[in-house]
Amino acid sequence: MKKKKIKNPLIKRIPRELLGDWKKYLVVALFLILTIGFVSGMYVANESMLIAANEGVTKYKLEDGHFELNKKADETLLAAIETGTKADVKQYYLDKAKKELDEKLDEKDYPEAYDKAWDKIVEEIDDKYADAEEKYELNDPDFTEVPVQVYENFFRNEEEDYNNDGEAEGNIRVYAKNDNVDLACLLDGAFPEKADEIAIDRMHADNVGVKVGDEISVSGQRFKVVGLIAYVNYATLHEKSTDIMFDAIKFDVAMVTQEGFDSLHKTVHYSYTWNYVDTPADEVEQKAKSDDFMKALLTQVVCADKELEDYMPRYANPAINFATDDMGSDKAMGGVLLDILIVIIAFIFAVTISNTIVKEASTIGTLRASGYTRGELVRHYISMPVIVTLLAACIGNILGYTVFKNVVVGMYYNSYSLPTYQTVWNSDAFFKTTIIPVVLMLVVNLIVIIKMMRHTPLQFLRHDLKKTKRKKAMRLPKWSFLSRFRLRIMFQNVTNYLILFVGIWFIGIMLAMAVGMPETLDYYKSNISDMMFTNYQYVLKSYENEDGDIITTGNKDAEKFNMTSLQHKSDTLDEEISVYGIEDDSRYVKISDMSALKGNEAYISASYADKYSLSVGDTVVLDEKYENKQYEFEVAGIYDHSQTLAVFLSNEQYCEIFDMDSDAFTGYLSDSEITDIDEDEIATVITEHDITKMCDQLDHSMGSYMTYFQYLCILLSAVLIYLLTKLIIEKNENAISMTKILGYENREIASLYLLSTTIVLVVIDVASVILGVVIMKVVWRIMLFSYSGWYAFRISTMGYVKMFLFILIGYLLVMVLDFRRIKRIPMDQALKNVE
Repeated sequence: MKKKKIKNPLIKRIPRELLGDWKKYLVVALFLILTIGFVSGMYVANESMLIAANEGVTKYKLEDGHFELNKKADETLLAAIETGTKADVKQYYLDKAKKELDEKLDEKDYPEAYDKAWDKIVEEIDDKYADAEEKYELNDPDFTEVPVQVYENFFRNEEEDYNNDGEAEGNIRVYAKNDNVDLACLLDGAFPEKADEIAIDRMHADNVGVKVGDEISVSGQRFKVVGLIAYVNYATLHEKSTDIMFDAIKFDVAMVTQEGFDSLHKTVHYSYTWNYVDTPADEVEQKAKSDDFMKALLTQVVCADKELEDYMPRYANPAINFATDDMGSDKAMGGVLLDILIVIIAFIFAVTISNTIVKEASTIGTLRASGYTRGELVRHYISMPVIVTLLAACIGNILGYTVFKNVVVGMYYNSYSLPTYQTVWNSDAFFKTTIIPVVLMLVVNLIVIIKMMRHTPLQFLRHDLKKTKRKKAMRLPKWSFLSRFRLRIMFQNVTNYLILFVGIWFIGIMLAMAVGMPETLDYYKSNISDMMFTNYQYVLKSYENEDGDIITTGNKDAEKFNMTSLQHKSDTLDEEISVYGIEDDSRYVKISDMSALKGNEAYISASYADKYSLSVGDTVVLDEKYENKQYEFEVAGIYDHSQTLAVFLSNEQYCEIFDMDSDAFTGYLSDSEITDIDEDEIATVITEHDITKMCDQLDHSMGSYMTYFQYLCILLSAVLIYLLTKLIIEKNENAISMTKILGYENREIASLYLLSTTIVLVVIDVASVILGVVIMKVVWRIMLFSYSGWYAFRISTMGYVKMFLFILIGYLLVMVLDFRRIKRIPMDQALKNVE
């Protein structure tokens, strides 16, 4: 007869323990469910939207890059560019110079002078070509011809008035509908078919409240909004590739018919997109092809007597890559956040189990003496945290695929212009939000439990579980009895308090972001007037009009200035730096010793100095973007009233350094709007909006979430404090019961145990707030160093107070529960547990 296998009686203890301490396990389970659910939802949403974005590369014919010329290219130039071959620039310069020399000097009449002039020209061209050859590697032996297909993709930058109040609220970049490249995903309505119809970006429309069927004004011309779209090359609405942040509030992209495009009046930007004939396999090959193609493009453009205004390969285009890169970093950050929280919870579980083993030492000793092995007891005590974590992971994943996935998708659609997507199964999400948390919980608790189970049965029976034997008690200061009692409670729970410190410190870092980011944005928005030296900067296409007359204005506020853009090159980023030439007695850029600047001496903006740690006496090296020229400037002083990264020179210095006529200028500075210069003469206008758009966009995208994040931090702190203070009280239940027998009231007992924890918590809170802000400042600096521009992390005194109070609020909520727990400890418990 087959023997019936006897079930392990320890299994019956598991459900009893769950029910007996259901509040603790419910709190832990909810904490894990919410954390795992949100991170799982982030993984699922990320993967689903990234797949849609990758499929959109082919589906919507995404460009491999684009470039802009100052004039429209003819068919001959486009055909030459498409071959990917280099033109002979040196020969072009020689032919051009010979033609100019022939017009000035007859070789037959003045052969000697002609030969002398020609030799000088050849020498100059050789030097010029040698410089260009060195910078752009025009004779690179590894150069490979890169055949491409080039498409016209012209656009106009117009003014948008979406509420038709007669005031422009922002800029709108208008493209003509095409079927060749950079197509749009239609999210609502239809594509434009008539000259007065327009389709605008879906995210911008949501932000400003425009719907299909509404009318908007584009530079004074009415259009009916017939569709909401997401251009494949504008996943984020970066107006310029150098912008630190996209702007979906005051910048829009739109599609009109060709007739609608022709009816507009702003300057046409001759932008051309290209796609490689042989598709590169990865970003490394993209960069290699782009470098070779740029060399060929430069030579062809120069030989066609045109200028390259802009060059942007796909891999470097933030409007294409920012969203997908950000989603990828969100996944990484979410994974790290989950792992840290799981480890903290695992340690709390480990301390709980350790205390339980100490409490049940007699029982464990009896079981070991009765024949139970260490392995059986280890498996029993490890089962509870693993079961809770596994159940929480399963429920969290279900919520991740349903509720939290939609929350994350909503966050992304609120920030990015993304196409439609379909939810896909994500094995990576399952692994990182189910397997890894269970393994982490298992490993941390296994280490602690195995260490505890090394004691012999006799040691368990005697409650002799401490490795170190202290012969006499720690000597305490000669304080009052109650003060020494509280101090001893603190020393007895050092391990618990250390875990609490780590958890609260981590929450302090999150609170620093939740409180500090809104304060930083508010600071820059409210102090922008002190960070701008003028309200308007009008940059002209040329200081002379088509008739050769100098462009003037009757505006009394207007002041001439010069400006160009150079690059500060580093391993992280090639950043655009504005170089200004300012009048000596400028009303706007008030630098007292501007006229005293000599040679290459210059002032730099405070934000430039802060970002790159520059000080007076340092030398900065700046490069032309598309030319082989480099400039060195010695820092003579720091100018505080400029948020942009800028260098300030006197006009005299500027004209000398950049080889300009003394009467030449770039545009006008003014505190009031200039209305008497033809719009066709203006290249761009820099206003307050250009300085604050990053703050506006971040505030719109993340401002409301930061408030929720603050509430989340209060909840997290309350959960951690609850679990750890519960352990402290449970560990001292016998002592609390004994004090009740001795006549102490609940209020007096609470003053002993809760006040001790309160003192430690306040110290931990203060330290966590200070350390959290310090770490957040470092993280913020690292994060912004990879972007153009600079905004220093700022947090006010009230911000520190708010952080402190948020954690304290969590503790006060828990303290009420702890007091009720102390009241429920019966007096007879100490008598029942007498050994």
